[in-house]
Amino acid sequence: MNWSVLIAIAEIVGAIAVVVSLLYLAREIRLSSRSVAISALRDTTAQWNEWSNMLASSSDLADVVAKGNRSYADLSGAELLRYGAFVQSFFDNVQSERALVIDHRMDDDVSVLEAIVARRIAIDGFATWWDKNTNDYDDEFVSWIEQIRRSQ
Repeated sequence: MNWSVLIAIAEIVGAIAVVVSLLYLAREIRLSSRSVAISALRDTTAQWNEWSNMLASSSDLADVVAKGNRSYADLSGAELLRYGAFVQSFFDNVQSERALVIDHRMDDDVSVLEAIVARRIAIDGFATWWDKNTNDYDDEFVSWIEQIRRSQ
């Protein structure tokens, strides 16, 4: 066997090894990306649970939220702060989860999130707070919320 044949065989084997390595790497990246997405979803779920627990664990906050939901204008200074922090936490969670589901192309989760936002933005206090605080959010997020609002 001559050297040129051996070199050609070595190049073919090397090329096959590179292709196999690239396929393996692509698979590992895909698995890693999925793992990151699952971890991020767990974190987001924990944020939602924390938001719900704020209300469930404090009858004072529950009273403020109930009052604010009925009429944002009737809240006192301290109540405005508590209600505002509660509602802002909601919209911050929505913004985080929306970015996550869009980044990972979870279209079904976007629909669920839109339904959650639609229910909340229909509450007078939430809607009033939102109108007064849209400048805290980027234009794309504000536009998305307003689109949901218009579709009601």
